Amino acid sequence: MDDPISQRDRGPTGRASYDRHMDREPAHAPASAATTSATPAGPPDGTGPVVVGANWYRFRPGEQVHHDRVMSVCFIWALDGSGTITSGGERFRLTGRSVLRLPWGHDVGYRADERGPFRLGTVHVVPEHDTSSPVVPRVAHTPDDPLMTAAGRRGERDGRTGSVAVLVPASSDSARRASVLGAYAVERFLADDFDEAVLRALGTLLLAESAPWHEELRRVDDAGRIPAAVTRMTEHVERHLDRALSVREVADAGACSPATAERLFARHTGSSVSAWIRGRRMREAAAMLRGSGLRVGEVARAVGFTDPLYFSRVFRATYGVPPSRYVAGRMRP
Repeated sequence: MDDPISQRDRGPTGRASYDRHMDREPAHAPASAATTSATPAGPPDGTGPVVVGANWYRFRPGEQVHHDRVMSVCFIWALDGSGTITSGGERFRLTGRSVLRLPWGHDVGYRADERGPFRLGTVHVVPEHDTSSPVVPRVAHTPDDPLMTAAGRRGERDGRTGSVAVLVPASSDSARRASVLGAYAVERFLADDFDEAVLRALGTLLLAESAPWHEELRRVDDAGRIPAAVTRMTEHVERHLDRALSVREVADAGACSPATAERLFARHTGSSVSAWIRGRRMREAAAMLRGSGLRVGEVARAVGFTDPLYFSRVFRATYGVPPSRYVAGRMRP
């Protein structure tokens, strides 16, 4: 069965091309693929993260795929559609609004929805790969694969990414950056461009971006994931940053009372509803100031402030400088 890990290009050229395979997208290089870097690049202690596989995969309606054990830390996000992923006895609903990270040595089951099945991006990282061992760009996931027990491939000794799956909102800064890095990794694999130094750099960046996700486990519910009510409320805020939002309105989006909304936000985000909204407005404002030519007043209105002076006070309290000076001296574009 074709799957998000092992599927290979069946095209006549032997090269992967997402544009040529919209329905059955290719995956990783065969086991015999060699790395193109003559000298492995890594940290001084002789081990470091490396990306060993990355792929786009379009599921058929209702398609199911299961792997008993995958020797990687896997990042999964939906480009479109939806479905369910199970791992470690937990079920995760995956849409374009979240990013899932599975731990080293995970089991995984994919089930695409009958209507609107998901199309996924997946990236597999070996957290500790010996720099003295050539990197084979293949994900170890079958019992007869010698890479399953290869001495040069290991999970993290310091446990930075934890031992359970973590689902985070795709709108968070770290998840957004991880998705961008993941998309770049996929494109490198589809081009058969196996540069070891690049794959090691990508592995390091992906683990660094997702390191804070482990802390989210301290704020998850008993089922091992952020409650759906919190997700609905934060998504509602994301969609309406350009206008005033009351705690009551946000609570209604989560189908709960304002008191329950405050309790859920305190437990799962570490702040009150109003503080979380304000922080999200400020992050968006900072991004707009860095990435556009909008004036301060225009940015203020875009993030829901009717009074530019009040916006400037809040921004300065957050970033230590007024918005008019935030990008002073920075080259744009």
